[in-house]
Formats: sequence, C-alpha cells, structure tokens
Amino acid sequence: MTGTGQFLVADIGGTHARFALAHASGGGIDVEKPSIWLTSMHESLIAALETFLAEKGRPRIDAVAVCAAGPVQGKGETASISMTNCPWHVSVAALSQATGVAHPVLMNDFAALARAVPELKPHELHRVGGGAPDAHAPIGILGPGTGLGVASLVPDAAGRYIPLPGEGGHVDLAPTDQREISIVYQLMQEYGRVSAERVLSGPGLVSLYMALGALGGSTERARPTGMDVSNWARLGKSPVAKEAVSLFCGWLGSVAGNLALTLGAKGGIFIGGGIVPGWVSDGTGLFDETLFRHRFEAKGRFKSYLAPIPVNVIMREDAALLGLAHAAEDASR
Repeated sequence: MTGTGQFLVADIGGTHARFALAHASGGGIDVEKPSIWLTSMHESLIAALETFLAEKGRPRIDAVAVCAAGPVQGKGETASISMTNCPWHVSVAALSQATGVAHPVLMNDFAALARAVPELKPHELHRVGGGAPDAHAPIGILGPGTGLGVASLVPDAAGRYIPLPGEGGHVDLAPTDQREISIVYQLMQEYGRVSAERVLSGPGLVSLYMALGALGGSTERARPTGMDVSNWARLGKSPVAKEAVSLFCGWLGSVAGNLALTLGAKGGIFIGGGIVPGWVSDGTGLFDETLFRHRFEAKGRFKSYLAPIPVNVIMREDAALLGLAHAAEDASR
C-alpha cells in the first residue's frame, strides 16, 4: 500500500539532469513534469538542487532519491557515484546538504529503471514477442543509450522485487556468423577489446557504421552522429547505415537473450534507454522486431526455453524518475 509524502527525484546524466517532485497518496505515485537542464549550467549538484528547490518555492521534502550513470561506491553517508562526463560530485552527503533530508537514496540509473518496471502499465510498454511472464521469476533490464545499461530484478521471499544494479554492458561482444566476426575483428584494430556497449549504444552505432565502411574499402574518416546513422537508415539514403542498424538490432537480440539465460529471466526482459523506444515510436520499422526476436531465441538447444519469455520496450519517458519516486517512498516508510 502506497503511503503519503512529497519526494524529490533526479536523474543525473553526463549532459542533462532531470529534476522533479513526486507525490504519493493512497492511490499511487504521481511524478510531475521534470525540469531538464544542461549540467554545464550549474557548477555543482548542490547548486542545481538549490536552484530547482527555489523555483518550486522551497517545498517540504519527505524523501530524496537520485540516480546517475555508474556504479555506487561506498555505503550509507559515504555513498557516491563518479561520473565520466560530468564534473558534479554525486554523493549522499551532497544530497543531504542541499535538501536537509537525512538519508537520501542514491542509485545507479538502471537500478532506478528496474525499480520502475513492476509499476509500469500495459499501455506504457511495447511487446516484442513471447508469452505470459512468470510472476515469481527474475526480470532483466537493458537499454542502449549513451552507453549500454543493464540491471535485474529478483523476487524476495515475500514476492517483492529487489533491483540489482550491474555493469553487464561491458561484457564481451560475441559474434555469431562470419560477417559479425569480420566486424568484431575490424573493431579490435581500433579499440582492442570489444564489449557489448562498444556497438550497442549511440556511439556504438557510429562505430558499426565506420567499421562497415572500412570493410567496404571506404577511406572516410569523418564520424557522423548516431542520429545521422539512424536517419540515413530510416530514409534509405545509405546501405551502410541500414546494415549498421540491422546489425544493432540483431546483436541487441543476442545480448538480451544471453541476459535472459544468465538470470533465468522468465519474468521477462525489458528494454529502455534512449534509442530503441524512439525507433519503435517513429513507426517506420527502424527497430527490426523480427530480427531481434529471432536472435533473442537463437540459442540452439535453449530456443524452447527462451521462446515463452516476453520482451517489452519501455515507452514511458520518465520511467527512471518513477522508479526513483518508489525508491524514495520505500525509504520514507
């Protein structure tokens, strides 16, 4: 049963930070439309939080939950997240100083997304095959964006789901045919080790495009953006971009299937991040669901194990903030 209270939630990225207030009542939790700022606009997390709270009229805050990309280091009052592309120090101590809340919650961004999954409604999801989930089995969450986030949910003895963060985006990338072997070898010439994130991310889509060009004899050195590659594929302007997107969809299916096997994720696999939901919503078929599902299940003798497992794309844009709001509500009990 949801209690009552007002919570401050924030999703801190390398470029943008999203701040919102969330309100809990007996009927559930409502998350206000977030304020989205460039992190470069403020010198520190404390400065950004003080500005946000001033804009909101210094509201009463019952609990705080914040997520950022990266693993949480330390515990309790010493917990913090070191971010590669943002100079802010994201720490429990800073959150407490800025808000006056004694015990803020600090989470990995995909742990926050995982916490949202049990709260999502059917209309906030897009199904990509499979059958009914097992309500008592683990759940896997992954999502390509700036990087490749991975987390999981495991049920406790009372049937409640516990979010578990991880760094599964950095597992080794496995090729499955001769074409993929040649692409991985090409990527190895530039990067050495090739992780799943190396191709399953916005920068990874560009890396795929450049590797395919090099294999085709191109001498082009100018790197497009991931958005460029997506648009060229969508508009049919570049066969290389089209193949890069196809490889992306297939490899994502393989990695998602590997995650399902590793976790025994009969509760389902959920895809978030900034890329796939956009590809689904544009209605052009850029996300090849047939290829994704084929590769998800293409695990030899374990095809029948994977076939019933449902996959859902998370279409709710503020899902991580929703997960944070529920984490804040959990902490305030």
